[in-house]
Amino acid sequence: MRYMGFASVLSMVLGVSLSGIAQGSDCGCTTAAAAVPCGPQYVTKTVCVPEMVTEERTCVETVCTPETRTCKVMCCEVVPVTKTVPCTYTVMVPHVQKRTETYCVSVPVARQVTETYQVAVPTYKTVTTNYTVCVPVWTDKTEQYTVLVPSCETRQGVRCETHCVPVKETVMRCVDKGHWEDRPVPACNPCAPAACAPSACGPSQAPQTVRCWVSNMVNEPVEVTVNKLETVQVPCTYQVQVCKPQVQTCTVKVCHYESQVRTCTQQVCEYHCEPRTRTCTVTECKLEQRTCEVPYVVCEAKTETRNEQVTTCEMHQVERTQQYCVMVPHTVQKKVQVQVCKLVEKTVQVPVCEPCCAPCCEPCARRCCRRAAGCGCM
Repeated sequence: MRYMGFASVLSMVLGVSLSGIAQGSDCGCTTAAAAVPCGPQYVTKTVCVPEMVTEERTCVETVCTPETRTCKVMCCEVVPVTKTVPCTYTVMVPHVQKRTETYCVSVPVARQVTETYQVAVPTYKTVTTNYTVCVPVWTDKTEQYTVLVPSCETRQGVRCETHCVPVKETVMRCVDKGHWEDRPVPACNPCAPAACAPSACGPSQAPQTVRCWVSNMVNEPVEVTVNKLETVQVPCTYQVQVCKPQVQTCTVKVCHYESQVRTCTQQVCEYHCEPRTRTCTVTECKLEQRTCEVPYVVCEAKTETRNEQVTTCEMHQVERTQQYCVMVPHTVQKKVQVQVCKLVEKTVQVPVCEPCCAPCCEPCARRCCRRAAGCGCM
């Protein structure tokens, strides 16, 4: 919206300025004088030019401020309530009773039985068998191995040696170039006993002088000799122990195994079965039925009543005060920087058309004489 307003104002100003130029100059075709020389003429005009200016204006703005308020709210509260309630329950009362039960018992009965069984009887015989054994055979073998033999070598190298080299330097030294002066010392005045010692008070004495040294410290350059460390690389010879590989030969024992077939005689045991007879006692179990009295417990149901404390929860409505936050709007005045378009008067030079009949006013005639009626220059 700001730029649309600026464009409308600019178009209005330019239209007013151009219309004023066209009407004021009148193209020069109706009031042309014969004595006016041929050439462009300029007229001073005042026009309004739009210009953007920053101004400080006061605007109204709505700001929301948080505000805490209170209200009463009805809420439900759970309240525990204890009551005495009669409770009926069932109790199982045990009673001991007896009953007769029949059970089976295994009774052992022994009897003599003759049975036949098989016995494995061993029989030994001599058997000759062949077996193979691996016999170790040792042979001599020559092998080569490498040994590192230490040896000393003489090598050339460089070592660093540091020496003190005297160097002459110029340093600034502070020298006292003073002189001796004789300065007067005031004599003791008898009228002023506080100025001198009590023993010195007496008749006035002649003035005395004291020889004093007046110092004059001057910095002067002095050439001194300074020892500086200088490192020099000196060639040297040193011994290095180097291990060189050397191939040597030795004889070692090598073992390999050879297979040999040998014969041995051994006893072999063989078994064969023989039937035999024996008498043994066999115990058999027979079932017998017997009776006995067995006590057992029977539980009878009995109903009893007792009082119990039961806690229940009841809902009660309670009125409570609750705080809540409200955004309260209020109006605030603020100062802001605003771009404003203003019309500023400026003085400009505008060319005026010559009479249209003059041949030198050809460019001017194209601009303004087209709008003049009856100019005849068209």
